[in-house]
Amino acid sequence: MLGKIRFAVFIGFAVSFICIVWGLGSAAEPPVLARLSGAEKERVAKLIEGAKKEGELIGYSGALRPDVQSGLFSKFREEYGFSEADLRLKIISTRSATIAARINEELRAKVFKTDVIHDSIINWFNDLVAKGALMPYNCPEYKNFSPLSVNPEVAPANPPYFISSQFSIYAILYNPKYVKGEIIHWKDVLRPEYKGKISCGDLSKSPSYIDGCLVIRKILDTSFFRELGKQDPFVLVSASDLVNKAITGEYPIVVISSQGPAFRANLKGAGLKLVFPPEGCAAGGYTMAVLANPPHPNASKLFMDFYHSESAQKIMLESGFPIGRLGLKSKYPEFPVPIYDLKGYTPIDWRKIGDQERDNMREEFRRLVIERK
Repeated sequence: MLGKIRFAVFIGFAVSFICIVWGLGSAAEPPVLARLSGAEKERVAKLIEGAKKEGELIGYSGALRPDVQSGLFSKFREEYGFSEADLRLKIISTRSATIAARINEELRAKVFKTDVIHDSIINWFNDLVAKGALMPYNCPEYKNFSPLSVNPEVAPANPPYFISSQFSIYAILYNPKYVKGEIIHWKDVLRPEYKGKISCGDLSKSPSYIDGCLVIRKILDTSFFRELGKQDPFVLVSASDLVNKAITGEYPIVVISSQGPAFRANLKGAGLKLVFPPEGCAAGGYTMAVLANPPHPNASKLFMDFYHSESAQKIMLESGFPIGRLGLKSKYPEFPVPIYDLKGYTPIDWRKIGDQERDNMREEFRRLVIERK
């Protein structure tokens, strides 16, 4: 009898131990796997296992500031069950021209150090596709985006290589403390009283400004840029510098510059007015893609999945970027909003815009606005 009791107690302890271990195992399952099943769950589980063996992800971005990266990285690790020791994340935030130069050098030297790139130079991304330098990764999240993000006929996109998950809007902003009257239309900045009060993004030195201006050029004719030149605009490359000069009142009107920095300044009380002219405004698409020979392919694919997920795109929206993912709503009344809710957005088939069109736009801007001939 005593032996039977001892055996029953042993069985009880064993069953309890198995239940505890099973429960711990279930609790430890990453949230992303808990939501999946079947072949997709198996695919993602293998990528997670592979990413842990790789231990690293390296990328470049022209838009993911350190503060935005912090929120994204934290959520990424939470979703996929990575500790900082499991997977080191390093995305270098720098200018578009620097990103292109460094990646082009890697490709020439055939020394592949970078996994993912994130920027708005749509023509360069398409050139990389033509050279076989990007991986054709058909991210399963793409199906959750608006046609304005995924359809090449109206979006800066080239699936399965990349889509435009978020956008940089080029329009007008001004500081009402230093500007009399309301600015609504593009032509409003040409009023005589605004001469010497305007700054402008420098197309001659920025590929993203060129793309923005190419759209605006389809809305406005050459005469607008000729008259803009007569306003003696101060030309700068840095969007942050343009915004700062508007805040101080040195140049209280900014034409053809990204609205994102102005939005972030307004969060700190700058009081700038963001204008989206009813004639139309331009949007440069920010795209993320995996290079064709990434040193960490598993981590790259996982990060692509995550970056285009609902949780990551919500972080981007609340960080000041209009996004293309369907079903998200902004907590801000005017900007940023999802691209399909933005009034005045002008789509364009970027496949029909080549280097010659960009060179022509650069030359026209230099001649009419910078040299004022």
